[in-house]
Amino acid sequence: MNRWTRFILIIFSFILAVVFLLSLSMIASNRILEGIVTLIVDIVQRQPARTIALVLGIVGLLITVITLVLTILSGRLRRTRVRENEIGQIEIGVEAIESIALNAAKASQSGVKSSRARVSPYKDGKISILLVIQVYPNIEIPVMMARVQDRVKKDIEKYTGIEVGQVRVRVHRVEAISPRVER
Repeated sequence: MNRWTRFILIIFSFILAVVFLLSLSMIASNRILEGIVTLIVDIVQRQPARTIALVLGIVGLLITVITLVLTILSGRLRRTRVRENEIGQIEIGVEAIESIALNAAKASQSGVKSSRARVSPYKDGKISILLVIQVYPNIEIPVMMARVQDRVKKDIEKYTGIEVGQVRVRVHRVEAISPRVER
């Protein structure tokens, strides 16, 4: 998240905290409620104050909408990553990057039974990969998952040309050893 996004979120959070504090104090005390109602009536009756209140309301609404959009978009990667060359553009979809990560995890021969991948933005135009993995029993998890991280990073950078900032691996489950029944 860049500086402007954080700044807008901080301002919006502060304004929201003040609004809720005023609301709670109006509920708690009738005198504060009467004072706020009197202030609003005075603002509505005077034209310059009414215009200023209207402008502040529109600015608050815009900040709210911008904050909502930025919050939704900041945690997600755009649907495609566009690469340019001398002939034109190449669009690489997030699903393609996730598939490459899943194939690399399986191909690393590190005891991965199944996995899920999620791509998100990282610093300086790089991407971050989160792998949620189920492994077979009797493997050295730290050693094998380091091998998975290395393979995923190398494969994505090799096949897409997109730099990978970090690869996080979460071992979700270790497959249980099922007892063998001999007949």
